[in-house]
Amino acid sequence: MINHQILLSKPIIDKHEEKAVLSVLRSGQLVQGPQVKKLEIKFSKLVGAKYALAVNNGTSALHTALQAVGIGLNDEVITTPFTFVATANSILMTGAKPVFVDIDPLTFNLDPNKIEAKINKSTKAILVVDLYGQPASYLEIIKLAKKHNLLVIADAAQSIGSSYKSNPTGCIADITTFSLYATKNITSIEGGMVTTKNRNYYKIAKLFRHHGQDEEKRYFYSGLGFNYRLTDLQAAIALTQLNRLKKITLKRQQNAHFYNRQLVNIKGIITPYQAPKTVHVYHQYTLRITEEAGFTRDQLQHYLAKKGVQTNIYYPMPLYRFSYLSTKTNLKDFPNTELASRQVLSIPVHPLLTKTERQFIVKMIKSYAQAS
Repeated sequence: MINHQILLSKPIIDKHEEKAVLSVLRSGQLVQGPQVKKLEIKFSKLVGAKYALAVNNGTSALHTALQAVGIGLNDEVITTPFTFVATANSILMTGAKPVFVDIDPLTFNLDPNKIEAKINKSTKAILVVDLYGQPASYLEIIKLAKKHNLLVIADAAQSIGSSYKSNPTGCIADITTFSLYATKNITSIEGGMVTTKNRNYYKIAKLFRHHGQDEEKRYFYSGLGFNYRLTDLQAAIALTQLNRLKKITLKRQQNAHFYNRQLVNIKGIITPYQAPKTVHVYHQYTLRITEEAGFTRDQLQHYLAKKGVQTNIYYPMPLYRFSYLSTKTNLKDFPNTELASRQVLSIPVHPLLTKTERQFIVKMIKSYAQAS
């Protein structure tokens, strides 16, 4: 038996982060400084992008990226409704409109086959999301974008360390954003990154991060900007985290593969699909509980909670169901999204999960399924 709660997420913070933070505190350089610059250089090399810009959170990264590529008033941006609200909110923040397209039932990512029907003269970009740590279908989406002269923006908040056809997430789209929030695969507690190969996008993003101010020429402003800077304290934590990214990713993958083997033959429970030629980093390990199970997703979640296993639903409400995001939605256009929102359940997969905890989670799921 387990006599403690098994947490859904658990960041690795130890003496290495403590030492890095203490070093910054003693240096007296607390705000955006040398640690931020080091982080940007290291991050750009990690993802294979020429430029990386550190910002204060993932939402700021999205807003900055959209601004950098010129998304603005009355533009339309095609995206997924099955994501955290920041994806759509960032579009609204530029004055543009999010246009939702149904998801692929296997990957939970934007379905490339459903996009073209939503393209019109106002469409300026496609904003993809690498949900749960699995890269979107970039090849098909980029091909479609080129056909219609559209930009591709990637919300890779959950997919640091992943890759698509041997290309790291972060260098595939025109511009990509990451989150370094506390529960992400690596963290700076709060933080975000923007990566691109386009020098002009980088220059605009850099100005936008700092009130439209040229960092080499203070108090001269090129236009509207925000205070989206990252502190050196946060950058120091992120740098330490980057050093262990490979180990963190491997451990998540090992935990996921264990679940795959143990849960694959349970009636009504579908384990995560991994698309060919992708590296899935399992920010979340998400099951589908179908009608064949004989019990609902919510019933299983309630049972696991009573047994001390923390789970969560990502996401219980598609974004088009919120009136401020969409006023004219035909639910028949979103069968896969509707079904996923009723069936998905994420269980612990974080790197600090022990063998005993993994086994207990599997045992509880199997026992509940057998009793139902």
